Amino acid sequence: SSIRLIPWGVDTGLFTPEGPVAERNGRARLLTTTDLTERTPLETLMRALTRVPGAELLVVGGPAEAELAEDDNYVKAAKIAAALGVADRVIFTGQVDYTAMPSLLRSADLVLSTCQYEPSGTSSLQAMACGTPVIAPPVGGHMDAVVDGTTGIIVQPDRPALLAQRIRQLLAHPMLIEAYGVAAADRVRSRYSWDRIAGETIAVYDRV
Repeated sequence: SSIRLIPWGVDTGLFTPEGPVAERNGRARLLTTTDLTERTPLETLMRALTRVPGAELLVVGGPAEAELAEDDNYVKAAKIAAALGVADRVIFTGQVDYTAMPSLLRSADLVLSTCQYEPSGTSSLQAMACGTPVIAPPVGGHMDAVVDGTTGIIVQPDRPALLAQRIRQLLAHPMLIEAYGVAAADRVRSRYSWDRIAGETIAVYDRV
């Protein structure tokens, strides 16, 4: 009774469904954000990609693109992609400026996470605010943000075959992706705007 949980928020003025969309190349686009230090979650995604023919995976994060070749974590991740035969479909963007993220998120069909620890769910909230459905594990902030079967899909983080199955199911039904995206954007606007989060925080201070 002495604990009050307030979720992380999103800049719903910047992360919106409307706005510029990053260029695409005709492939189904999956996107994940990572600092490249956690190789197991990234390997899970790449193993899932082997079962989703024709799709590409954008890996956003890590050092600047010009510095990737010298980064040990990138080199190891790239070797895994090559060993799995998906190197031509895994695109490492390097670090992306905060203001450039919305257009990149809007360009994705799905945003994926296989992390085993995510206290705030920031990447999922940003994607949902842009109208992009999320497939994420039942951990941390994802459990509050992602409504399974409404704004996205909840999948255990270490199940690449099941993850691939869920991805294929959604990509085969564009109308369902669109419906999830609309519901995701509505949920973020109503629940996770910084105005609401600030109001809830002030209310706690007032109470104590």
